[in-house]
Amino acid sequence: MPIEKLSLIQLNYSGMKKKILVITESKAIRFLLQTVLHDHYVTTTAAEGGEAVHYISQASLPDAIVIDPELPDTEPWELVEYFKTSGLYQHIPMVVISSQPEETVLRQSRLLGVEASFQKPFNPIDLKQRLDALVKAPPLSSLNRLKVV
Repeated sequence: MPIEKLSLIQLNYSGMKKKILVITESKAIRFLLQTVLHDHYVTTTAAEGGEAVHYISQASLPDAIVIDPELPDTEPWELVEYFKTSGLYQHIPMVVISSQPEETVLRQSRLLGVEASFQKPFNPIDLKQRLDALVKAPPLSSLNRLKVV
């Protein structure tokens, strides 16, 4: 492929909005995050675990997931564990938003490999900044392939 075409493809790809999947029962939080993120991200929301699993299995993978670990149709942390232990989804950065005690959230997040967590109520701008950092970071698998000469 000529270099000119490659540069154009890279420019088009870098100009695309990243996709965020927001999973929470709270309609207010889904609306808040869609509002805060819409300028920089394509945001898809789900109110239940089953809806989220259906979406992620049918659509292209999101660049990050924001999730409340307590959903009406799953056990607490069940969906977080599913995503973080699945060979298909474990590479997707995840941000947990929870009203559980901070100690519980931090312990479970560390145990399951969650990249960031926020206690409710949270500052949506702080969450957006954390998402910005997570989706721009190279995947760990690509870091393993870097060689120093």
